[in-house]
Amino acid sequence: MFGKKPTPAPTPDAAPVDPAAMAVDTLASALRSMAEFALPQERTDVDTFRRDAEAWAQHVAIAAPPPGRPAEAAPAAGRRDWQAVRQFVRDYLRGSARQVGTVTSDLREVIWVFIRNLSQTLANDVAAEDRVREQMERLATLVDATGTSELKREVAEVVGSLRQVLDERRRAQQAQVAALGETVRTLGGELETARREGETDPLTKVHNRKAFDERLEQAVQLQKAFGGDACLLLVDVDHFKQANDTAGHAVGDQVLRGVADAIVQVFLRKKDFVARYGGDEFAVLLRETEMASALALAERVAGRVRALPIAGAEGPLRVTVSIGVAAAAPGDEARTWFERADRGLYAAKAAGRDRVAAGT
Repeated sequence: MFGKKPTPAPTPDAAPVDPAAMAVDTLASALRSMAEFALPQERTDVDTFRRDAEAWAQHVAIAAPPPGRPAEAAPAAGRRDWQAVRQFVRDYLRGSARQVGTVTSDLREVIWVFIRNLSQTLANDVAAEDRVREQMERLATLVDATGTSELKREVAEVVGSLRQVLDERRRAQQAQVAALGETVRTLGGELETARREGETDPLTKVHNRKAFDERLEQAVQLQKAFGGDACLLLVDVDHFKQANDTAGHAVGDQVLRGVADAIVQVFLRKKDFVARYGGDEFAVLLRETEMASALALAERVAGRVRALPIAGAEGPLRVTVSIGVAAAAPGDEARTWFERADRGLYAAKAAGRDRVAAGT
């Protein structure tokens, strides 16, 4: 007999996805992305915003208490304050829009100052040229003059007038050039400050991932052009997530700042480049440094990190790092060089962490 085939029972691997849970996870992830790519704002520094965003992400994900709210004022267990989450996101977007608007307005003002100065210069030049032309025409009429004394007197007056016009014009141009130069210097300083801030990690004050990617590509091109020794170090804080979750984000931030300081204290040359590559990972680019020296310097970093005085809620916190080191090789691209250093980092972790390993 033919009939309907029975519907197969769902297997454990085919468990349905809970749309509500997925929405909550997505919102928490969006809040963490806001923290990762936060922009400077007038009333809130980036570090504070990142801590608040992470706290709101925890509130959304696991119904943790909202940031900055007394325990008695927190929602009941398991409940989320969705209105406060929306307000937090809205305030951030409004502040970012205001900051962008301010920067844009300042740039427009500088451009208008330049235009006004240029227009004034051109207008002054036209006026000066008119006065010069007037005196030249006066000279032309003296050609037909008969009296020698009259001719001498008129010529002297014209020459004096021309000299005055030229002196005034020169002084005006010098003043305008000086004013324009000061404006350009001010703008250049502001742009340089903005560039440095855009390449600096706000928490650790070392370079950020964007700056590292650019410097790594430059190092590869220099290596191809001139050769020489160069090494790349990848430094990873051991068990950072566990320490961060256990001791709290404030202690976690203290650990990252301490590790960054320990690295910077070892690499003091101007050409040494230190960057925060990821959440708990740092990168160091060393020019004119052979592999043996890079390994020795990496050991010094590990030793300084072990000595960090980090205080946790339950006593001193022991911090260690794993470090992978790779020397630049002929024909390297940024990716291949980085991958060798990453393999060294993986080898250091696999060997028990708190150690240095060379990437091959």
